[in-house]
Amino acid sequence: MASCDFLFDYASPWAYLADTLRTRLLPGVNVRLQPIYLRGLASFSTGMPYGAAKLQYIMQDLGRCAAHHGIPIRPPSHFPINGLYALRGALWCQQHAGAAAPAFHAAAFAAAWRDDRNLSDRAVVLELAREAGLDPAAFAAGLDDATIKDALKTRTAAAAERGVFGVPSFLVGDQLFWGHDRLDYVARALAAQ
Repeated sequence: MASCDFLFDYASPWAYLADTLRTRLLPGVNVRLQPIYLRGLASFSTGMPYGAAKLQYIMQDLGRCAAHHGIPIRPPSHFPINGLYALRGALWCQQHAGAAAPAFHAAAFAAAWRDDRNLSDRAVVLELAREAGLDPAAFAAGLDDATIKDALKTRTAAAAERGVFGVPSFLVGDQLFWGHDRLDYVARALAAQ
């Protein structure tokens, strides 16, 4: 089975679109979910790298892209989003609650970009875990576990070393594809392997 890595942060609306589209546009592909911390990449380490005009355009374009693909989206009232707790939660799920990981993953993206729930708030992330059927106490401890924190830092640094500068990013072997609108390129690269 063909496989690729999908690097994302729940803080990115474009990653939300890519996550929704990946099942449609990459059928039969093993897409390995790789949470990374967007603010840990150089281009986002000092804050939002866009001026007001570009940010306004991006939000308009996001609406157009979501409508084009029939993806429900609702810009969050709490923006920018810090996806740190949700990313740690996703890593904890991958390591300790494999079967529940997809439910938490879907809930985190929906919370941020469809349901206007403040994903930057630890309490909201804990609610999502409970709603996904996870053990609340174990999940809460996992958010503060040094191993989980280090794993997220390591993954983010490794992504930067591979040339990742933003999300969503897809890796097919040594090839990097950035953006929700590059999934057809990902499919072609996988077919050529």
